[in-house]
Amino acid sequence: MSTEYIWALCSHRAGDGSQVNQEKPDRPATLEYITQVTQAAENAGLVNILVPCGTHCIDSWSAAMAIAVKTRKIKFLVALRPGITGPVYAAQQANSLDYLTGGRCTLNVVTGSTPVDQKRYGDHLQHKDRYARTAEFLEVVKRLWDENGSVSYKGRFFDIEGASIFPPRVTKPNPSIYLAGSSDPGKRVAAQFGDVHMMYAAEPNVVARDIQEVKKLTDEYPRERALEFGIRHLVCVRETKEAARRAAEALIDRSEIGNTGTWADMKLRTESVGQQRINEMASRGDLWLTDTIWMGVNQVRGGAGTMFVGTPEMVANVIREYYDAGVRHFIMHGWPHLEEAEIFGREVLPLLKETDPVVLEDLAGTFSSHPT
Repeated sequence: MSTEYIWALCSHRAGDGSQVNQEKPDRPATLEYITQVTQAAENAGLVNILVPCGTHCIDSWSAAMAIAVKTRKIKFLVALRPGITGPVYAAQQANSLDYLTGGRCTLNVVTGSTPVDQKRYGDHLQHKDRYARTAEFLEVVKRLWDENGSVSYKGRFFDIEGASIFPPRVTKPNPSIYLAGSSDPGKRVAAQFGDVHMMYAAEPNVVARDIQEVKKLTDEYPRERALEFGIRHLVCVRETKEAARRAAEALIDRSEIGNTGTWADMKLRTESVGQQRINEMASRGDLWLTDTIWMGVNQVRGGAGTMFVGTPEMVANVIREYYDAGVRHFIMHGWPHLEEAEIFGREVLPLLKETDPVVLEDLAGTFSSHPT
């Protein structure tokens, strides 16, 4: 099974630069800059880029479409939240991006990690109900993708009458659905509807245990293809171990978690089991869990907090540990996002040939290959 190495985009209030979370970023999230980051990731051999969502982010669909016209082949892992977007409109948005880019759309379906940001959008659904809504949402989306005529659906959360959408998608059977969730409901929804089940990078043995658990759950549902697994993590790669440690620790010198309120809420007011795991890993007294795994970013940022730090060989080795645990999708970034993408592609990716990295071909005719 091939392995995807995926970058993450800094299309949010914290932007990019020498610090993880400055009050005023060195490099704001302008269209010019986030396009440069995506181009750097594409040139480095990374095959997909996560485009985040939330009130602290540029709209993910708008960002992906604007950048797509200036790139050739990298895919866009567009984050969206069920309930904030309806299932029919989300399927239409996905089809449109996929159609216009010649098949470069993948979906990161975010059920929601904190009620604070959900309520900013007017969504007051409780955590225990959000995964049930995600299941209904994806059932409607999948039925639209089956293309067996118009779709009507009446459930607890959605009431759809006679829906059909244009344009058709390019990717068959569907753009890949990445679903995160370390809680029991999250695992079950991923087992039923996901193509890739994502987790924050807990220790490799914990990730391996979760993979086996979710694999067993997939036996309860009909599936066209086997569920794959991924982790979300961070990287800092330098020529020597000492230089890498200095560079990593310097990233939080002038950062404060309160500089981006949504990240503060994600860490401090979370209902996410995955976020709680990362918080616990960072609270054990020593932020260096191993020679290569550092939890310092968790002090100033919610979300992904596990950073792989070291020489190219050290970082490649820890990636192999997760690969051996069953991980085939690695979503990562470092600071600055642009330079770290270049370093990873140049120094680390060539060391991972035994993992059979996915390589994308140029998509000829993007934006002009479809009949009118």
